[in-house]
Amino acid sequence: MRILAGSKKRLDVDPRSFEDVLAAYLHELRVRNYGLSSREQAAHVLPRFFAFVSERRVGDVRAVTEEHALAWAKHLQTRTNRHGDPLSPHTRRSYLVLLQRFFRFLDRRGLILANPMLDVAMPQVSKLPRVVLSRSQALRLIETPSSFTPVGKRDRALIELLYGTGLRVSECARLELRDVDLGKGTLFVRQGKGKKDRVVPFAGQAAAALDLYLREGRPAFTKSAREQALFLSSTSGKAMGSGTIQLVVREHARAAGLKVPVTPHILRHTYATHLIQGGADVRHVQKLLGHSCLQSTTIYTRVFPKDLAKMVEKAHPRERPYNRRRKRASWRTGKT
Repeated sequence: MRILAGSKKRLDVDPRSFEDVLAAYLHELRVRNYGLSSREQAAHVLPRFFAFVSERRVGDVRAVTEEHALAWAKHLQTRTNRHGDPLSPHTRRSYLVLLQRFFRFLDRRGLILANPMLDVAMPQVSKLPRVVLSRSQALRLIETPSSFTPVGKRDRALIELLYGTGLRVSECARLELRDVDLGKGTLFVRQGKGKKDRVVPFAGQAAAALDLYLREGRPAFTKSAREQALFLSSTSGKAMGSGTIQLVVREHARAAGLKVPVTPHILRHTYATHLIQGGADVRHVQKLLGHSCLQSTTIYTRVFPKDLAKMVEKAHPRERPYNRRRKRASWRTGKT
């Protein structure tokens, strides 16, 4: 494949070479300013699809049909992740959306005669967060890491920061020392989704845990003064990757006895939901999460039955005098 330097035009892409079309698509993502995570997903998922169709004697993207695409969608239902769990509907949908965008790119460039993904239905997924921790569950998770060891201090600061800022795991993994301002209680998040930077405040508890880690935890892992990553591996002394951060959260959730699956993204859901339940304006939460669209944030405004009951007790004219009488009676009898 030959790419014209300094131009968005592609020349001489061979549709008989999966390597060629993959390289062209990855170049397209870079030109269009897609984030690193999107490019990494494409580089991870598309070769698997190519291997799948190659087993069916397809060696040319022009020969991929809708039947191949449907077979791939069905195949994903049998696949498992690295932990041995079936791929979630969210993951399967993201893989198929990626394939849809890939073939749309090929169609725009005139590299295929027909788009095999045009009529493939996407898996239906709930728009609500799958799991949101309660306040007591979040507290149990935060208090699980030891406060007496360097690793415990690091993990406590990590979990406090994820729950206290709602950072994406990739954003957390990219944090550097220069991005932390303990005095102002802010983080400078570089290259968030859509390659956008933003400033995120964090609460006093997270600041205290982070300060303790920087003074008594991180120095134990530092092997090179040039390493500027905020969270370091205890073995290599280098930046913790997204996978390692996910593993840390999962292990402490298990140690805390939580029966629900907990990931950094679940902590992000929890952060947003707890803010809105506490009275935060949805537009402020949008800015904190780094959402470009308000609609992406409004999924966290779901209402829980307990919240509805409290609202009725507080606002309904028949409930207000009843609750005042009940409180007076409780005060007189000494019951609470």
